[in-house]
Amino acid sequence: MYNKLFFICFLFLSDFYTAIGQDINYAKQTISTLCSNKYHGRGYTNNGVKKASKFIFSELKKNNNNSSKYEFQRFRMPVSAITNLGNLKIDTTILKSGKEYIIHPNSKSCDGKYSIVKTDKTNFKEILTQNLNNSFITIDTSLTNDKTLKTIVENIIHENTLHAKGVINLVNRNTMQTQDNKPISWVSMEIPIYSFPANAAFIEINFASKQIDKYKTRNVFAIIPGSSDSIIAFTAHYDHIGELGDAVFCGANDNASGVAMILDLYKTFCKEKPKYTIAFIFFTGEEIGLVGSQYFVSHPLIPLSRIKFLLNMDILGSGEDGITIVNSTVFNKEYELLKTINEEKKYLPKIKTRGASNNSDHAPFYNAGVKSFFIYSQGKTGPYHNPEDTPENLSLGKYTEIVNLLIDFVNKL
Repeated sequence: MYNKLFFICFLFLSDFYTAIGQDINYAKQTISTLCSNKYHGRGYTNNGVKKASKFIFSELKKNNNNSSKYEFQRFRMPVSAITNLGNLKIDTTILKSGKEYIIHPNSKSCDGKYSIVKTDKTNFKEILTQNLNNSFITIDTSLTNDKTLKTIVENIIHENTLHAKGVINLVNRNTMQTQDNKPISWVSMEIPIYSFPANAAFIEINFASKQIDKYKTRNVFAIIPGSSDSIIAFTAHYDHIGELGDAVFCGANDNASGVAMILDLYKTFCKEKPKYTIAFIFFTGEEIGLVGSQYFVSHPLIPLSRIKFLLNMDILGSGEDGITIVNSTVFNKEYELLKTINEEKKYLPKIKTRGASNNSDHAPFYNAGVKSFFIYSQGKTGPYHNPEDTPENLSLGKYTEIVNLLIDFVNKL
């Protein structure tokens, strides 16, 4: 009799959580807020990342159930940022920051007019012997696409082995900004081929960069006590790329979508006491190199040994083409459970498997022995690490289904 009642209660709670765990309007509002100009791309200029953490904290406080606890985890880390950007001109053409060019934030400040030395397969050997200390070199796609030159070209782009004033990587795609906290002694740029004027001879550039060795930042942490001391952890990074002049990299898909999803899950699990204790961790410094999650693993606010499973949510703005689960080939039992739930409920058209990878905030936990998945979605979104990664370019096509799949998974673990 007891077992039958327990089973009925379990089914009721599972259906209850599923019914309330799908506030897509709240998710849209959260994504829109985090992507607004107020948060400056959640980067390291104009206190963008700090403002974002304050917003997340306020949402946790607003939606708590009196038994949940939440706090900041403060620490310092090195960051690089471009703090002042003037016009960039190729000959007589002024390029638009973000869309038509990017400067990597760890570049050395630069102000002046410099010659452009175009490098392609026809003159590559000749270029290797030139003095380029006062020139910007361009790396043509004929070089980057040549597998026999891959190592040499990558060393020029990433290490500036030719000792040029600046290195311009010409790409046949949208711009893709990155973060880095290791300053370099040259200017590192990326320009799409369609933006680069034919027969360009000179570049005029003016910007100031800044290296902050001990930037004050913080993770955001919340926990809801459950019937069991075993912990299910939901994680997402809230930082993004920041700004470049007038261009704002607001990061709707990466990763306002993941933050919105686990804030929604927090609201859901605050409604009734959950089966497991549930932790929610929002990381800073992911774009720099998983800094926030690594700090948490090194200074845990909960015993890592109590984490039964961790679900890292990063890039969840679509889903109509399914989801991919990193570590699914490692933790096959948990993957099969997720797959079975999906087949029964027909939430998603496809769940793709993927092996272990150190490409998001699950990695420090996984490397510390914590069972974990990193889940990301496929479908309609804006371009990666680009100013066009905006809320308007997200489909959120299977948002509700992904949330309900996660709730079912937690309840059946």
